[in-house]
Amino acid sequence: MSTRSELKKRKKEEEKQKQKLLRQRKKENKKLEKNLAKKGKTSKSRMNEMERYRRVDKQLTLAIVIVFLLLLIVLSFVFFI
Repeated sequence: MSTRSELKKRKKEEEKQKQKLLRQRKKENKKLEKNLAKKGKTSKSRMNEMERYRRVDKQLTLAIVIVFLLLLIVLSFVFFI
C-alpha cells in the first residue's frame, strides 16, 4: 500500500509530466503555424476562424441592407402620404 505522501508525490509528478507534454505540443504547434505562415498557407483552425468571420460579415451586411430598406419604406410613407 502507498501512503498519502507517496500518492501526492505521484500525482504531482503526473501533473508535471502532463504540463510538460502540453507545453511541448504547444511549442510544436507554434513552429508548424510559423512554417505554414511563411509558405502562405494557413492551418485548419485559422481557416475555420476565417470562415466564421465571413459568415458573421454576411449576416451583418444582410441586416444592414434590411434595415436600410425598411427605413426607406418608412420615410417614403412619412413624406409621400
